[in-house]
Amino acid sequence: MPAAPSKRLRGQKIARNFIIGNSAVQLPHPLFIDPPSGHTKGWRVYVRPLPNGPDITTWLKKVQFKLHHTYADASRTIESANVKDGCFEIQETGYGEFGVELRLYFPTESGEKAQYREHYLVLTYWGSPEQQAAQEAKNWIVSERVETIEFNEPTVDFAKTLTSEEQFNWLKVKKGRGKGKKPEYVFEGEIDPSALLPEKAPEGKDGSGMGAGAAWSQRYERQVISQLTSSEKILQGMIEEEQGKMEERKRRMEELGRAIESKG
Repeated sequence: MPAAPSKRLRGQKIARNFIIGNSAVQLPHPLFIDPPSGHTKGWRVYVRPLPNGPDITTWLKKVQFKLHHTYADASRTIESANVKDGCFEIQETGYGEFGVELRLYFPTESGEKAQYREHYLVLTYWGSPEQQAAQEAKNWIVSERVETIEFNEPTVDFAKTLTSEEQFNWLKVKKGRGKGKKPEYVFEGEIDPSALLPEKAPEGKDGSGMGAGAAWSQRYERQVISQLTSSEKILQGMIEEEQGKMEERKRRMEELGRAIESKG
């Protein structure tokens, strides 16, 4: 029987940013061998850490992915992250888009209940005409968003894990120091290791890249929010225009009704 979680740190909160997303390709593709008949897309859905962020397995134990009911074994639980990029992921083929339900499980010592998220599987080109052309040329679609989990009053043991330097060890690379000397493990890359989103991404990696390693940043996040706000204003304008047309049609119908009554 597992030991009871340690006491909680009253009044404290630790947050973790992470990325939920999917990548997709048009079939045939060398990554997807012998897909079922009628399947035109190959895709993977994943939960991954921030670029140069802490090891996601320090706070995430496993992820359950619930697919469309037409898939065999539609509910799948992944209990270990991909060694290469630290992702919890599943890979499949298909032809249609749908919402994927995710259930995130935390270590026993955290004393935390599982949390739910959802990701809509994107299989078609999106964005500006230039972005769509780039996706089509590379045969590579990526749809991602940054999510946040807040651990309010975490247990003492869990807080130690979340604040330890060891959670960044997965970013270190082995470097030789000469014959007979102990090798050194150091950080490489243009983004400093951090549990927070960097203010800006390295040059040429503004988050719009096609790969799953695109560098999210506070600046790119603000750009996405700005684009969504602009789209919301356009949509609101369209709604108001349609409401005006509806009111005009209603007025004309009432006038027509009165004209018919007067003639009767």
